[in-house]
Amino acid sequence: MSTVTIKILNENEKERWDDIVKRSPHSTPVHLYDWLKIIETYTNTKLYLFVGYIGDEIVAAIPLFYSKKHFFKILSSPPANVVIQNLGLIIPEYNSLKQDKREYYFREFMTEFNKYLAKTIKPDVVSIVTPPGLVDARPYNWNNYIVTPKYNYVCDISDLEIVWKNFKKTLRKNIEKASKLKFSIEEGDIYEYIKIYEFVVKRLSDQGRDATTPCEYFRSLYQTISKDTLKNFVAKLDGEVVTGIIVFGYHEKISIWVGATQVNMPGLYPVDLLQWEIIKWASDHGYKYCEILGANTQSISYFKSRYNFDLEIYYSAEYYGLKAYPIYALRKYFNRLVNYRKKSD
Repeated sequence: MSTVTIKILNENEKERWDDIVKRSPHSTPVHLYDWLKIIETYTNTKLYLFVGYIGDEIVAAIPLFYSKKHFFKILSSPPANVVIQNLGLIIPEYNSLKQDKREYYFREFMTEFNKYLAKTIKPDVVSIVTPPGLVDARPYNWNNYIVTPKYNYVCDISDLEIVWKNFKKTLRKNIEKASKLKFSIEEGDIYEYIKIYEFVVKRLSDQGRDATTPCEYFRSLYQTISKDTLKNFVAKLDGEVVTGIIVFGYHEKISIWVGATQVNMPGLYPVDLLQWEIIKWASDHGYKYCEILGANTQSISYFKSRYNFDLEIYYSAEYYGLKAYPIYALRKYFNRLVNYRKKSD
């Protein structure tokens, strides 16, 4: 087989990039060119669209954002502070490839990609969070990346009766109780969309934390990304928005993304009702899967596990050069020390 050649697509090749994304079963809407450019704008980074060719065929691709922080050159996919959980490498037509081709494209791309970086950008840190479902992480390990498994929740929602029966009994009761009240579940417009962002900011403030993602970033997404892809749903009581969720849909999957902030309404459970109505809407509109993002935080995993979706694996893959590795090792030691003290208290 031929060797993979690494190239960087330019600004005039948006259509070529989006074609790669659309043909890659593990891609997310965040991989699309317009979303990537919005991220670039609001993170003060430079976007690189790396692709791997064998002859005239593109066999793998990855978007990476370049930044410089404290004398370190950093490439990340995705960058921080844009509320994006997954990005990373994608392989066109992956599901139709035989296993040997899958492995060859992935393995050779990563080998040549890292050689290319060593000769050109020479990053001190490369941080990649893979898309869900691309379960092979070996090429990262083979290229000296530190690989950590992470998880979302996902469920086949083709049969809503089965989905409902699998919910935890208390969750079903919460939904039934909320549905008897005067909550209305509606698809929102720009007003509701921004309202959800404000709810999240207030929730963070109540926890003593600051929002690191500007409202303008979310507004740009709303104005740019297709309304078939990016949507929001809200629960209203007497015409007033009490909570909401921003979702995105791509390929056969709807992803519950931002929002679902709890409200001070003891015993009413509008969030539970809202998520169930989103699942029903998605199933009715042809989506096969529903994904609940972020199963990695212990304090909120109970809330998300009540739906009894399956765990879906993805990976964090990090590479540290000689200059950056001591900082990584020190940070890891410090985090272990903090966790030890918390358990001891």
